[in-house]
Amino acid sequence: MNLQLQQTEDGSHTLFLPDKNEHYHSMHGAIQEAQVVYLQAALHPAFEAYRHGMIPVVKVLEMGFGTGLNTFLTCLEAGKAQIPVEYTSLEAYPLDKEVWEKLNYASCMKQPAEQFHQLHLQAFDGRTYPLTPWFSLAKIHGLVQEIPLPENQFHVIYYDAFAPSVQPELWQLPIFQRLHQAAAKPCVLSTYCAQGQFKRNLRDAGFSVSNLPGPVGKREITIGRIN
Repeated sequence: MNLQLQQTEDGSHTLFLPDKNEHYHSMHGAIQEAQVVYLQAALHPAFEAYRHGMIPVVKVLEMGFGTGLNTFLTCLEAGKAQIPVEYTSLEAYPLDKEVWEKLNYASCMKQPAEQFHQLHLQAFDGRTYPLTPWFSLAKIHGLVQEIPLPENQFHVIYYDAFAPSVQPELWQLPIFQRLHQAAAKPCVLSTYCAQGQFKRNLRDAGFSVSNLPGPVGKREITIGRIN
């Protein structure tokens, strides 16, 4: 892919895809967007469920490994909270090494670059690898429409596909029906997208749909819950 490295307003990098006129993250801040949309909206409620003894481990499914930012932040958050996280990430188009090794997320978070690099160096073979005492990762290469998903597994779903205007096939009802089957109880699906048709599809798939205030530059984000 023809990708351009760009710096967002919080100092962290994103990638720009000129062929589709699309950024991987908000230009208002890649890290601040991920923290609001995915960690605060979905991961933290699952942490509370763990603390209350409702679940024995937090299982996360990410649609779109991309730059590895959501994975990296979740790994750091698991260690900080000392809560076990089993993380599965799907990606159809993994980045080349010469692209991801330039990303500055580790320095922005004041963390060793080796930990971020290890997330990318791990094979897309579907196997689960323990990376820290609190975080394990499985990466799967393929299309979300085609990858087999286990049933009743995930407490958190990060839905981080490109926008419906760019990848409309990833925002259709059948995908969210599959994700509903893969979700455990409780489960929170979070995404930056607030498109009306997408929210109707999410509701028709069986999720309880609501909005939360968005990160800087975005009025609201969408949450789908299964209780």
